Amino acid sequence: MMKTVLLGWGLLACWWTGCGPEADPDVVARVGEREITRDQLRQFRGDATANYRDPEEGFEAWRFYLQTMIDMELMLAEARAAGLGRELAFERKWLDERRKKLVDEYSARTIIKEVDLAVDDMRASFAGSKWNKVLQLAHIRTESEADAQKAMRDLEQGRDFAAVARARSVVPVTAQRGGVLNTWFGRGNLEEMGLTVEIGEALFELAIGDFSQPFLVGDYYEIFKVLAEGPAPDHYRASFLREQYWQEFRTQWASLVDRLREQMNVQLQGQSIKILVERMTGVGREGMLLGPEDRNVILATFDGGQVTIEDFAETYNAYWFIRSVSFDSSGIAEFIHRDLLPRTLVYHKALEEGLDRDSTIVAWLDGKKESMLLQALREREVVQRVELDSVAVRAYYEANPNLFMQFEEIEVTEALVATRAEAEGVLEQVRGGGDLVDLAARHTIRADVEGGHYHMHNHPSERRVFGAFFDTVEAAQVGALNGPIELEEGFSVFRVEQRTPPRPVPFAQAASRAEWWVRKEQEKALFEQLFARLREKYADRVAVFEERLGALAAN
Repeated sequence: MMKTVLLGWGLLACWWTGCGPEADPDVVARVGEREITRDQLRQFRGDATANYRDPEEGFEAWRFYLQTMIDMELMLAEARAAGLGRELAFERKWLDERRKKLVDEYSARTIIKEVDLAVDDMRASFAGSKWNKVLQLAHIRTESEADAQKAMRDLEQGRDFAAVARARSVVPVTAQRGGVLNTWFGRGNLEEMGLTVEIGEALFELAIGDFSQPFLVGDYYEIFKVLAEGPAPDHYRASFLREQYWQEFRTQWASLVDRLREQMNVQLQGQSIKILVERMTGVGREGMLLGPEDRNVILATFDGGQVTIEDFAETYNAYWFIRSVSFDSSGIAEFIHRDLLPRTLVYHKALEEGLDRDSTIVAWLDGKKESMLLQALREREVVQRVELDSVAVRAYYEANPNLFMQFEEIEVTEALVATRAEAEGVLEQVRGGGDLVDLAARHTIRADVEGGHYHMHNHPSERRVFGAFFDTVEAAQVGALNGPIELEEGFSVFRVEQRTPPRPVPFAQAASRAEWWVRKEQEKALFEQLFARLREKYADRVAVFEERLGALAAN
């Protein structure tokens, strides 16, 4: 029964509000005045995710999906009968969702096309740019500009970069290996390395073997040398484009808001702001506290609407922890312009243009409200009735040891490099007595891995991350040298250092997980009780036309 709830939750909005094609008049069930047609049932089953799709076929499968739809409607009937949609907290949340939807829709219709066009241009330019590659770097870090200049004189006189790094760099770990950095440098990890875009652009102007002028990076001076180049990982490109997208969106959004400010004749009310300044005295983490006489005081007006102290308080209480506000007239005016007015103006513009009457948006909002009603009923009838105690949690842990096992762990040392030639070179060095650990630390380009040494776990999520490479590692013998293995990211030379078999997780570490399982078991039982009660309570409202359902199953 729990599956029924999960299955129907995300799909309810579509099948009652008509997201798909026009409904078939053949009705397979009726719940009160609501009809479920063959087309709606087909759509519901088709939209069901693979995780929740019923494994059975034929008539019983169609009955399962139909019962799910009926149960969702019974829950809606119960939520409405209980008045959950009339509670103040619900109404506020619903109005907030409505506002968000209209603002987002207006933005999509007015600026998203321009943003997408700009990003398309960026995608094309990035593919042919220097940012479409990564650099392997060595560095020399000094504590002063004077020391950096001494290092530069050594380099300009022809002294080996690695020797200068060992003599003058203040980072012992990298100095020992001639300044070589483990992480390859590209557009996707500028911030991680503490570098600015300007420094990055300067580094990409260097040829392989060249070194840079000293750069001030934080409290230190850095000299870099380019050792090698490789193709940029896909996530670097994705990160760059995502950043550019939101940058362009913010630009277009600001332009839209500026136009609306001018068109809608925004006027701040200075005297009212002074009243607000008085009310803000001593405001902190608890947020603003207003008296009834304050709520409707107007802070700003515009053509078609106004902003009150209550509007200000709601926005402030939502954003105080991420926004600094100077509690004087200028600071409050800035907050109004920066945080309150933009979405307010766009929302009123959306209403002015009738987006709230658009059939697609109306259907979405109807579905959203019904989803919220279901959530409210679930909270009241299921979540709030769960009772947990330490004895039950411990008993569940002991009765279900298979749920509390640590996954098999595989310790790996890997040198992932950009080309097959580099991989063959690493392999040759190791066979000649070189240390794979040292070579991996110096050469690997695998992101988010320290020094080419990491642990894999036999878990579905890690299998997805590593793909076919996980199977290769899993099949490898401990201590054996493997490679080169061609991967999407490059060529891998690796060794499995150790395997740790699955083992029980101690209760102290597993207690929270056991508590989660106990909660889910109780929620499942409470759902079953709820459905049984609703099916009995509303039995006279439900009619199922078995012959039509059978005909649907037969096709």
